Amino acid sequence: MHNKFPHLFEPFKIDSVNLKNRITMAPLFTAYAHKDGSVSSLTLEHFEEIAKGGVGMIVVANAIVDESGSVSKHSLRVDDDRFLPGLSRLADTIKKEDVVAVLQINHGGHFAQGRKTISPSSVSLSDLNLGGLYKTALKSLDFQQQWAVLSEAIQQHPKQPKKMTEDDIKYIISAYAKAAVRAKKAGFDMVEIHGATGYLIVQFLSPRINNRKDKYGGDLENRMRFPLELVQAVKDAVGNDFPIGYRFLADEWMDDGFPLDEAKIFAQRLSALHVAYLSVTAGTYESFSRPVIVEKSHELGYMVYLAQQIKEVVEVPVITTGRITSPELAEEILREGKADLIGIARPLFADPQWPKKARKGNEKDILPCKDCGTCFQLVVSDRPALCAQWGKAKLIERKTMIKEVHNPRKKILIAMDGSENATMGAAYAADMLSNRKDVFITLIHIQTDEPDNDQQGINEMMDIARSLLIKAGIPKEAISVHISKKEVGIARDILREIAEGGYGTVVIGRRGISKAQQFLFGSVSNKILQNTGDYTVWVVE
Repeated sequence: MHNKFPHLFEPFKIDSVNLKNRITMAPLFTAYAHKDGSVSSLTLEHFEEIAKGGVGMIVVANAIVDESGSVSKHSLRVDDDRFLPGLSRLADTIKKEDVVAVLQINHGGHFAQGRKTISPSSVSLSDLNLGGLYKTALKSLDFQQQWAVLSEAIQQHPKQPKKMTEDDIKYIISAYAKAAVRAKKAGFDMVEIHGATGYLIVQFLSPRINNRKDKYGGDLENRMRFPLELVQAVKDAVGNDFPIGYRFLADEWMDDGFPLDEAKIFAQRLSALHVAYLSVTAGTYESFSRPVIVEKSHELGYMVYLAQQIKEVVEVPVITTGRITSPELAEEILREGKADLIGIARPLFADPQWPKKARKGNEKDILPCKDCGTCFQLVVSDRPALCAQWGKAKLIERKTMIKEVHNPRKKILIAMDGSENATMGAAYAADMLSNRKDVFITLIHIQTDEPDNDQQGINEMMDIARSLLIKAGIPKEAISVHISKKEVGIARDILREIAEGGYGTVVIGRRGISKAQQFLFGSVSNKILQNTGDYTVWVVE
């Protein structure tokens, strides 16, 4: 084993968590999740590949703490317990390779998708400097693709986000705390709060965006209040034995934005709260396309100076990122004490074996990131990331898996009403899917106000169905239960779940026992069949 990079491969400790080396995968959004925000087989494949490459820690990017904060139709979600099975499989996938698993939690604020978005101030996206961002995203697309992306962006983003009330602020802080608890339950070693890139926390910190007149706006002390209260709430929720990292914006890189001198003060306040680390970055979706920033971003290690200045004023470990493409540069940064840990994202995406090759002294064999922007252009236009450096075989394999995410035949919804026919549907699915390890199954029940709606009986039927699937060889971690109250109508509620969840197969039983059950599995099954989209329906009689 070569020892050309002794600092890079030195073990490191973050609170009580041991890292085998100082290489971390910085959060990189890939849009690999299912449309409902659950972990896909592609998500698992991607992070398993990175973990096997020898990295010390992986930060899984952009898990959404509340449905109002989703930044992409393929963002991971951690706002409900139904996402725990997939997240547990993801944490296990990373940790089995002796790699520390961290889940980054986030809310997009006014960058979120949906009809109703929130922000500290009611600043319209039309008032933001996003023209360069969309130009970057669209330049690789043909006209029809450009029109599709722009049309979707117009539909997804309202003209004006809602200005958050103090009750909204308390609710979102609580959502972050609950999300962190779920990350802990799922088996992650740490959680990272996303406080960068222009998302909700930055919208509070930025004097450009935050024009509030209450205790959450105005001077720096007030603008820091929301993230500081948020960090404290998360710490209180998860306890002292669960480290909390922070993705830290050191400079907004915009005129009248959040500057470095204010960031240093904020960093000291976070350090005083004993966050586990600060992962230092800079810029937002507005500043990324400024010519001066575009030019800067092509320089090697272009954010290291920021990490160094933040490190000088805090007592917690500092991660540096930004075009650290070679082991030689990473070693130099650590040797000179400019940072404690190295954060690498796109170079690891290009070549997951980067750490192993460096450790063996084969750094010349590393497949370099060419800084071409292909991956960025794809995710900004809400398409799954690919790398132009990959070989033909890997590109074909990854594109095939991406098609599976968009049309996931292995993601199965089984409608349950407590009837014998519904249980037969689960038994049929168990028989058809016997010993399959690559499926994700959701058992769904829509609660009604019918007087004979026996909740205990429903729970028992769910347990029976789950047992049938487990006995058939389906991993218990791949089976989740979703019980919700009727909102519009049973059929429409199920159809909405199918659409939002991106299910490839739906299993229903026709004709239950009671009148309510006859309604669910009589006309409801017909409505589902009549509205069949790009998915398969199994009707069990």
